[in-house]
Amino acid sequence: MIVVSIDTLRADHLPAYGYRGVDTPHLDALAKDSVVFDNAVAHVPLTLPSHVSLWTGLLPFQHGVRDNVGYRMAGKHPTLAGFLRALGYATGGAVSAFVLDHGSGVAEGFEYYEDGIESRDVAEALGRVQRAGGETEALLEHWIARQTPGRPLFAFLHLYEPHSPYDPSEPFRTKYAGRPYDGEIATADAIVGRFLAFTRTRGIYDRAVVILLSDHGEGLGEHGEDEHGILLYRETLRVPLFVKLPRSRDAGRRVSAPAGLADVFPTVAALLGEKAPEGLSGLPLLERGGSERARSVYSETLYPRYHFGWSDLASLTDARYHYIAAPRAELFDWTSDPSEKTNLASGLPPAFRSLRLALEKMDRPLQPPGSADPETVRKLASLGYIGAAAPATHRKDLPDPKDRISTLGRLKDATRLASEHRDDAAVALLRTVVRENPLLLDGWETLARLLRGSGRPREAIAALEEADRLSPATAPILLGLADLHRETGNLQKAWSLAQAAGAAGGAGVPGELAEIALARKDLAEAARQAEAALAGSETSRAPLLTLARIEQARGNPDGALRQLDRALGVQLRWKQGPMRNLQALRGDALARLGREREAEAAFREEIEAFPGNLDAWSRLAVLFAGGGREAEFRGLLEEMTRRVGSRQALETAGRLCRIVGDRWCAKHWGAKLKEVATAAGS
Repeated sequence: MIVVSIDTLRADHLPAYGYRGVDTPHLDALAKDSVVFDNAVAHVPLTLPSHVSLWTGLLPFQHGVRDNVGYRMAGKHPTLAGFLRALGYATGGAVSAFVLDHGSGVAEGFEYYEDGIESRDVAEALGRVQRAGGETEALLEHWIARQTPGRPLFAFLHLYEPHSPYDPSEPFRTKYAGRPYDGEIATADAIVGRFLAFTRTRGIYDRAVVILLSDHGEGLGEHGEDEHGILLYRETLRVPLFVKLPRSRDAGRRVSAPAGLADVFPTVAALLGEKAPEGLSGLPLLERGGSERARSVYSETLYPRYHFGWSDLASLTDARYHYIAAPRAELFDWTSDPSEKTNLASGLPPAFRSLRLALEKMDRPLQPPGSADPETVRKLASLGYIGAAAPATHRKDLPDPKDRISTLGRLKDATRLASEHRDDAAVALLRTVVRENPLLLDGWETLARLLRGSGRPREAIAALEEADRLSPATAPILLGLADLHRETGNLQKAWSLAQAAGAAGGAGVPGELAEIALARKDLAEAARQAEAALAGSETSRAPLLTLARIEQARGNPDGALRQLDRALGVQLRWKQGPMRNLQALRGDALARLGREREAEAAFREEIEAFPGNLDAWSRLAVLFAGGGREAEFRGLLEEMTRRVGSRQALETAGRLCRIVGDRWCAKHWGAKLKEVATAAGS
């Protein structure tokens, strides 16, 4: 049994559904071997709640996970992995996005669940913390190869291509220049092809059930939404769904009736001749006449309510119509208007009235973020964390998201300004946005990231505390606050916040506790927490960097270098991308060992991968100054300020000049900084 989930994949961007803008030979071949569902619909256009519906066979308001943050699958419902494990299956999964880490509860039922995904940059948004699908695929191959021959297995592969940011690998970056979303689809196709070829060599493919799907689609600018999560139009809800049966039975069959991702669990149970758990919302899809009877598929998004202070949305899709409940409700005939451009609601046709009535009859509690089980609430209270209900929970008459979607453009403008090193302008714009939209969770989180990235951690704390108020007991926000308090030296507060994140089910807590212990010079506790963070992971590098810093604090650069070379070995083995600070720390250890040329090469490698890492520039500058290389020192500062271009880079240049006692240099960069300040104020 194999399930492949390709995140953010629109059905109408695949040749199997008539698209001609991308080549996907491996997905095409799988489609030919499969039963293909032409109108499969996601229940939520968000990764975590959509996968929870997939695994539980329940709708979002039934399983209670309504967003990527602030919610956790609490073990109250049977899961597909647990169901198969009870039948004797080996159950293993490997995922490519942080939002599906085990802290979300979504790993329930899996014996093996590889989620060792590390952020490349502290300023990276949660939804963008991912790893390359090729690395994830290799990890799952490795697990499958270790299984006992003859034991049935359930393997789950999750790919984050083509989720934004769209950055296809070569040759697809060049082939689809100007169309990076399609380039990422081609990248995902190549990874799936590699994985299915592996299953053939192991003798698995022909006898296996292989299900390929996506959790949701992508807006791509249609109806004003570039990505997903806010609106419920067809471009974000319609997803591919292929079901390949053993020996490709029923290959080529197309099913036009609507299907939902919650149908996968009961479908698998029916294929195995087993009784599905009671109370599932999904239906077995392959019983002829069963799933094809008249039905409506439910979808929702609470994302606009809890992230923007706008109205939540819900919809029903039947064999012809798509009804969207909103402050201004909509109805589309998707069979004749697949792009959903013509709203039929004004005439109140029978379909509008019947679908609206069906939706109104559903009991759909809101379940706000942070509404955890009583035991979790007690744990949080014992740690001094008392979170109030999210302010948007009980608000009525919230604005219609389609009327406010242009606000997203201002958030993107702020991010663009920051990428151009115009930090002050980016922060000013975001402050205006959140002042006008105080319930804008994404605005406060983005503001906190930009403030931290521009060297203003105390202001970042204030912004992130506003996010905590809007989405209480959200583990990633608590961890972010812990990290910021560590940076500002409030180590007791940082420790309690990290523990609260752990009580809220957050992943990565031992790693944060290790960093806090290191900051307070408790090296034994730091090492204990770092080893705990490392335990059971084949791919983690961050704990090794912490262990290296511990060795440096002990005055043992040899030991530090060994840990860093271990991290580099992990990176090379799993073909991971570069990790921030790995080479900078290697350079520091090498410099302490008197290996200056190797240290310089390591610092240069860090700078090429992360040009915004001012610490790496600083360490290399000190290396030059210590070696009497004055011209290279001054030239490096020129290069740094040119490539980074921020006020913080100018401040760093002046500080380095003062450290090495170069008065002319300090005066030069002080004047440059004054020019920038004057220009910003004019």
